Amino acid sequence: MIKLKTLLNEKYLGFGFGAGKVKEQQLPDASMTDLAQGLDRDPATGQLNTKQQELTLDQLKFDELTKMFPKHYNDVHFTRMQPDGKEGPYYRDALIFPNPNDTSSVIGDMESLEDWKDKTKRRFGNIKVILDPDAKERWDMVKVEDDKFDQDKAIADRSKAAAMKQWGTN
Repeated sequence: MIKLKTLLNEKYLGFGFGAGKVKEQQLPDASMTDLAQGLDRDPATGQLNTKQQELTLDQLKFDELTKMFPKHYNDVHFTRMQPDGKEGPYYRDALIFPNPNDTSSVIGDMESLEDWKDKTKRRFGNIKVILDPDAKERWDMVKVEDDKFDQDKAIADRSKAAAMKQWGTN
């Protein structure tokens, strides 16, 4: 049986002598956002571990994307004119990029990447994008690291949940 005194100990509640030590040991230099997104950072440098790469929208290029994700961008669906003025392929096995309204965009060619970057940059600026070729799920391979983007996504989630609740109760 657990004693009440043990439950009220500062180790569990973070009060009194040594408050906060447990949190420091659990989260050395990682933010809650990093942990929630499954990002692994080196505590000393703050750099992403493994093959994860952090880029700004301006640094994100389609050719680099295809090189970084060799398991994707192999199945050509059709070709169309690209922003560089040349005919280029649109891939069926493309990556999924998140949108702030809780949807996602399939980035199958340079045109779709530039459109997504343009919409995102107009609304949020030159934000950071984290690419993870080792992610287990397709929707975890691309993450956006921006507080305003996350806030808009949370608002969209709450709005969608409220609408679904209203539809289900009427």
